[in-house]
Amino acid sequence: MKCGGCGAELQHDDPAGLGYISRSVMESRLQSGKQVLCRRCFLIKHYGSLSEDDRVVHSIDNLKEYLDLAQDVIYVIDISDFDGTCRRDILRLLKEHTVHYILNKIDLLPREVKIDEIRDWAASMLKVPKETVRPVSVLKNHGLKSLFSYLKSASEEFVSVGVTNVGKSSILNGLIQSEELTVSRFPGTTVKVASKKVGGSAFTVYDTPGIFTKDRITDLLSVEDQSRFLPRKKLNKSTIQFHDVRTVFLGGFVRLDVKNESDPVGIFHVFVPESVTVHETNSDTGNEEWDRWYGGILKPPFSESIRSNYKWKSERFRLITGQELHIFGMGWINVAKGPLTIAVTTPEGVATKVRKGLIGAKKFKKQK
Repeated sequence: MKCGGCGAELQHDDPAGLGYISRSVMESRLQSGKQVLCRRCFLIKHYGSLSEDDRVVHSIDNLKEYLDLAQDVIYVIDISDFDGTCRRDILRLLKEHTVHYILNKIDLLPREVKIDEIRDWAASMLKVPKETVRPVSVLKNHGLKSLFSYLKSASEEFVSVGVTNVGKSSILNGLIQSEELTVSRFPGTTVKVASKKVGGSAFTVYDTPGIFTKDRITDLLSVEDQSRFLPRKKLNKSTIQFHDVRTVFLGGFVRLDVKNESDPVGIFHVFVPESVTVHETNSDTGNEEWDRWYGGILKPPFSESIRSNYKWKSERFRLITGQELHIFGMGWINVAKGPLTIAVTTPEGVATKVRKGLIGAKKFKKQK
């Protein structure tokens, strides 16, 4: 018998192992007709607790096995971390499959960005037909009914894939109108494949564990800090206007040194979760205070830490009006009035990407 929350095979012998549930608790829940959960899922659901030792890391190699389950694939992407969750290595594995792209967490985007704009932008980035891109918000219950109808007409079986914390299990819970699958803000909540019939027996979805990554800011954080970092409401927008040069910190992990090449002012917007400190200063002060501010004024990290624990790298980009620079697992910089030269300093391994703007250059306010 499998855990109804994470898909792990239930067992009574190893309290530290996956799927553990005491025999007495299991018998009691079966007799009362309640959902049977392993101890790990019970602690996550009722106490919001998951230790570092309880994480089960799944890689791209595991994904190759999951793809044998069905020809049709639901690829769940977090629109607030599009480039960090829409992975080239995953897309390469999906070439022989029929792929349906689900853009989750659209509620995190500014109200000014319309649904059709999101679909058009994502379809152009993915180079796929617009009808295969389905924006949803599980939190706001937006788009789930149309997603059900779309999937019902597309196939009888789907395998749902994606990296950690994109909301695969939440979407499936929304489709079956239940809270059967364990969902949390912790990475790696799902540990085994869970099969669920949707709409009675309209179609079946195989919910797979999230694939862990190594190039996102979130990958640098502990389990608890990842939960604290993930946005709970709309991304914060900070607008920076300056004449010559400006230094901006996005928490302690990202430093931007920006030079204006526009006349008379350069303007850019920063979109990050509400837990991230956005701090403007000048270059000299940034050099002097970064170590002291790190983990204090500048969060994340959310606890005292030493910046020298990481090796750091700097990259330089020249962005024109309408372009964006996405920092994987953090957020993005949108150039409202450029060109701007941006030097980005992050820990080694954190990926960045210049892209066509999701947010239009004149979306918020006309700039002179």
